[in-house]
Amino acid sequence: MVDSTFIRPRNNWIAAADQLVSEDKAIAHAVVIFVRGSSPREVGANMVISETQIWNTIGGGSLEFEVMKQARSLIKENSHIAKSSYRRVLNLALGPDMGQCCGGQVKVLLEILNRSDIDGLLSYAEGVFTLAHPLKTGSSIEIFDGKDSSWSNPKLENDTFILPTAKRLTPLFVYGAGHVGRALMKIVSNLDFDLHWVDIDEDRFPKEFTVVYSKVVAKDPQVIASHAPSDAYHIILTHSHPLDEAICFALLSRNKFEFCGLIGSQTKNARFRSRLTKMGVTDAQLKRLTCPIGIDDINSKEPVKVAISIAAQLAIWQEKNGTKVG
Repeated sequence: MVDSTFIRPRNNWIAAADQLVSEDKAIAHAVVIFVRGSSPREVGANMVISETQIWNTIGGGSLEFEVMKQARSLIKENSHIAKSSYRRVLNLALGPDMGQCCGGQVKVLLEILNRSDIDGLLSYAEGVFTLAHPLKTGSSIEIFDGKDSSWSNPKLENDTFILPTAKRLTPLFVYGAGHVGRALMKIVSNLDFDLHWVDIDEDRFPKEFTVVYSKVVAKDPQVIASHAPSDAYHIILTHSHPLDEAICFALLSRNKFEFCGLIGSQTKNARFRSRLTKMGVTDAQLKRLTCPIGIDDINSKEPVKVAISIAAQLAIWQEKNGTKVG
């Protein structure tokens, strides 16, 4: 039996804007549309700004502070902004203008959007769509790709900036809702993963948890592993060695995953590899199993430090294998 409660990741800027905009106050959508030299963030980095709150970041520091300052000044000018979409392109030299040592040049598109504007975009608040953002006041944001499209690189095209509505997140399956699992979920929620948390019993999950994830209650977690997407990452740290072994076998024998990590000692590693070999897992498949998981520089067995070690290894793996999105 599988009970899966899916909570969609709130990584879509329109969904964030819907939460921050009000009937009488607009919000600002700031997007990095051009970079020359060094800069805090890449082209396509974006954030939503209200009078009192922000969502996401375009790099922090003086650059972000200046963009927020200008955005909030425009938001207060509701007399004309509330009637039509207002846009301004900020051309900022990070050295002389911002006092930052990056030394690069950044252009930021600042869109001021009201409740009506956001309501017109809500059909794109779930999933990943590609929209065309005009650089000039008076034009509306339009669909560039009508399909639920894969992640494409943001780009300037004529007088518009082409930007997907959200990052395409890589699936990460965490098996086990114990102390390490709970600590790990809090940390990896800051990485570019679509989180799926799997355990055998509803009662094993925390009652209150602020992390957005898909909860999967499964008596046989290996079934979940057998049907996971081929680009998924898997971290196995359940309360049971037989359960760990069954999940490992399901993943390795199918051999369709991006990363498979198993918590444990060198002794557990050797024992599992011996047993999996007898079960028919090939040497080539066994080479894809990472055990013990975590980086070598952290040896502590404290749950939070184990979780930090695992998260660091995942981030390194993302970077090396080109699966980082955004």
